[in-house]
Amino acid sequence: YVFGGRFDRIGPEQTTQNIYDDRLYVFNPDDASWSLITANGEIPCGRRSHSAFAHHGKLYIFGGYNNVMSLHFNDLYEFNPLTLLWHRIKPHGIPNPVPRRRQCCLVIDDRMYMFGGTSPISTSTFPNHSHEIQDVDARRTILYDQSDLYVLDFTPTLRTLCLFLLAQRKINVNILPKKFHQEYQLFTQSNLIRQRSTGETSG
Repeated sequence: YVFGGRFDRIGPEQTTQNIYDDRLYVFNPDDASWSLITANGEIPCGRRSHSAFAHHGKLYIFGGYNNVMSLHFNDLYEFNPLTLLWHRIKPHGIPNPVPRRRQCCLVIDDRMYMFGGTSPISTSTFPNHSHEIQDVDARRTILYDQSDLYVLDFTPTLRTLCLFLLAQRKINVNILPKKFHQEYQLFTQSNLIRQRSTGETSG
């Protein structure tokens, strides 16, 4: 499956007349043919530099960028090949990652791990570190390379849900057995990694 991408209104030449595709294509390896899927539902708008991954027979896309709209995205969509329907997913838990493109998504068992990506400096995790700016896009938007790690749990355990509730309601964990204290600390501490100007890495 291939979703989205950018092409030029004129053809292969690069101009400012960009078109962002919101169609979904599928490739059949048996006869080496491409076909266009007539999808319905909550169809995501066209974008590029998004992530796509599969889980239990469904296709998901996250994030991306549309230069015509001058927008980075942090939305999550699911496509069901059996019903040909798109559906926007609104995950529970902590707030969504900030809008971004070029991130890496990897599915392991029932979890999707998302790392990094590039965001506008106004929404970046470290907006004050101008010496670490990595790129400037065509609209002169200052971009910043993220270094955060998120987990999307498709089947969270009761233990995970309880840890999240403790963090969300800021419940004093001292009332719990000590063996849970370290687990709670790992659950709530920042996992950001960024490269300082000295080359030293901090957690």
